[in-house]
Amino acid sequence: MAGTGSVQHLSALLDLFTDRQWIVTIDEVMAKLELPRSTAYRTVGALSRAGFLDRVSDEGYSLGPRILQLYRLLQVGDPLLQVARPVCMALAATAPRGSAVLLCRSYFDGVMCVHQEMAPGPQEAVSYQVGRPMPLYRGSSSKTVLAALDRPRLTKLYDRQSDDIRRAGFGESREAFLANVKAIQRAGYCVARGEVDKGRIGISSPFADKGIGLTGCISLVLSEASSTEEDISRAIVQVAAAAHDTMQRLAVWKPATRSSDIDSPARPDATNRATASGSPSRRARSTS
Repeated sequence: MAGTGSVQHLSALLDLFTDRQWIVTIDEVMAKLELPRSTAYRTVGALSRAGFLDRVSDEGYSLGPRILQLYRLLQVGDPLLQVARPVCMALAATAPRGSAVLLCRSYFDGVMCVHQEMAPGPQEAVSYQVGRPMPLYRGSSSKTVLAALDRPRLTKLYDRQSDDIRRAGFGESREAFLANVKAIQRAGYCVARGEVDKGRIGISSPFADKGIGLTGCISLVLSEASSTEEDISRAIVQVAAAAHDTMQRLAVWKPATRSSDIDSPARPDATNRATASGSPSRRARSTS
């Protein structure tokens, strides 16, 4: 397969798979991609031979092993994961029991978690699962990534999704929406209580690298029942320092050429010292 049309078919076909649909049929490919049966069979056959799809029944196909191969290559070669994974590990090592550290990045008109680290202790639900797209206007991770976008993109986003933004309580008008974003930008972090998972508090701080066009955040998710205001204040300091550390590492990142460059994370104790040093100048901005 080659050419722009083939890439569009690949993307559109893979978009048919969701959390609720793991098997795709030829009839569904024909209907959703608006293809004649012969073209649908050729498209699915080419993707199957390339390993992107697996035939699991007479008419049904699942995602194939090529996806796993690409996932592994992403895990070992992605610049963000290379620099931020040890930062997340260090943050999780000092986080309260039962908390979770999330590494998120912008993804089209949403945000996606690309890595998690769990602190010791029993865990409550965390909806920000690795690889699961989330909207940009609910939860501290999403709002923090949203606040890192420029005004033209924010305006276009509101025009496309104004109804959803209003339902999320993040702006009844474009001006109110931009004002809410501006408040997070000024603070440098966002605290959200129970917006995504009930009983959880999310604390997030952004990072960005214009050189590779990357916007993201590091978040610490705490248990609301066992967290004090002192715990939240401490988490704000830790998350802000971790995001700053990530941004500095991205600025000096160079492609690894040996497996040892990838498999040897930075010493957690060094990151812990950095995490303990920073302190934001303003109180947390909490939204419920």
